[in-house]
Amino acid sequence: MKKILATITGICISLAAMATSDYATTAAKAQRFFDAREWASAQALYGLMLDQKPDADSVYVRAIVASSMLGHKQTASHFLTDAMKAGVSFSRLMGGVKTVAFEVGAPSVYEDFLLRSQKDCPWLKRAIDDELLNYYMFRNNGALTVEYAQKMLSGLPDSIEYLSDLAEGYIALGDGDKAADTWKRILSLDPDNYQTLLKLGNYCDVTGDWLGATDYLQRAAQIRLTPYVAKRLAMLDTVEKKH
Repeated sequence: MKKILATITGICISLAAMATSDYATTAAKAQRFFDAREWASAQALYGLMLDQKPDADSVYVRAIVASSMLGHKQTASHFLTDAMKAGVSFSRLMGGVKTVAFEVGAPSVYEDFLLRSQKDCPWLKRAIDDELLNYYMFRNNGALTVEYAQKMLSGLPDSIEYLSDLAEGYIALGDGDKAADTWKRILSLDPDNYQTLLKLGNYCDVTGDWLGATDYLQRAAQIRLTPYVAKRLAMLDTVEKKH
């Protein structure tokens, strides 16, 4: 009986070793096809790999990029759905797709993938909107930053994070007044928000509102006095005395 069990154990170990070896061989081939931009072959091999290891997030990333490069948008969305079913981290997956898309010189692939996934995976819409907001901020696209920040604020109207993003969108559009109004809204929710006090102080300084600049920077100084803040306050004091 012991000999039989030992034989069975040996066979299982051998099969596991063969499977591991086959997976590694497939992974190496897939990587070569991906690096050579032979997207169809890479996509097929990544699909085989995911049949064996359905929770491999890095494989989903490359499968999605390869599918997107082929123009197979629906297939890319299917990979996203399968990844979520397998318990893969959404943020980790999206971060990987973004990184690899930029590495292959096709940043638009990431944006297109997100926009298509909004339609194909509506249960992920808010999470995808958040990813798009971060992407448009990264690309310094003021109009779309404002649009997506407002979408996120529709669900969380008092979110300091999304209000800050909204203000940055207005700055990218060159609309300082709307940015200032948004910063004031942040301060109404969080009066000691240091970065917002600095931004409003600097904005007032640039626009000639020296009293406002002094007020905001003094409030910032009470939280944390830095050489920069001290220098700006001294300059503002000089300006006010002249006027």
